[in-house]
Amino acid sequence: MYSKSGALKLAENMFSKIPEKNSVTYTTMMLAYGQHGLGKKALTLFRSMQVSGIQPDAITFVAVLSARGYAGLVDEGLHIFYSMEREFNIQPSTEHYCCVADMLGKVGRVYEAYEFVEQLGEMGNSLEIWGSLLASCRLHQKSDLGEVVAKRLLQMDTENSTTGYHVLLSNIYAGEGNWERVDRVRKEMKEKDMRKAVGCSWIEVAGCVNYFTSKDQEHPQSDKLYELLGLRKEMKRC
Repeated sequence: MYSKSGALKLAENMFSKIPEKNSVTYTTMMLAYGQHGLGKKALTLFRSMQVSGIQPDAITFVAVLSARGYAGLVDEGLHIFYSMEREFNIQPSTEHYCCVADMLGKVGRVYEAYEFVEQLGEMGNSLEIWGSLLASCRLHQKSDLGEVVAKRLLQMDTENSTTGYHVLLSNIYAGEGNWERVDRVRKEMKEKDMRKAVGCSWIEVAGCVNYFTSKDQEHPQSDKLYELLGLRKEMKRC
């Protein structure tokens, strides 16, 4: 909770005071470092964990691979990934494959990420993995590959749950000014009655976590909040 709220130093202090650390505490701290882009610290902790005689588990590898991805430390991340089976006898799962695809994609090695996912065969048939790849295509404006990835997602989707991926593909085309393809994707979404999911954000105030969505009316203090926002707008006009 501390790390999610941005209080990383407090999280570090709490971690250092734990007398008997285990894989859960180490993994949690690695995730915190990853969320703050501190991949090197996560790797140092990963090594420290092993020196302490605590073996990493599958979730630990998700944490450290995610941290490498956030920090752009791809080669080190790949080394850790390939050590899973070789050194720790842990079979990678969808989450680990997704981390690698995301890690490669974030730094622009999108085609390498695509090749990695393709060579997984049946193990790579996951909406999460291909969705991560499509997000990388969006980030680096790889529209041709994005279309290939989007088609694969449609083939795998059995519950018509790819609304977000359609939006991503539409954004890729929009970024290139290809409005004809944007219209095509939006028309397809309309025909399938697909709608964008409402975004959600949260903030912790006085120990309470408050959730908000766009045009939110569900929050118990929504009337007061909108009143304050209206007052803020009035103050800006003055």
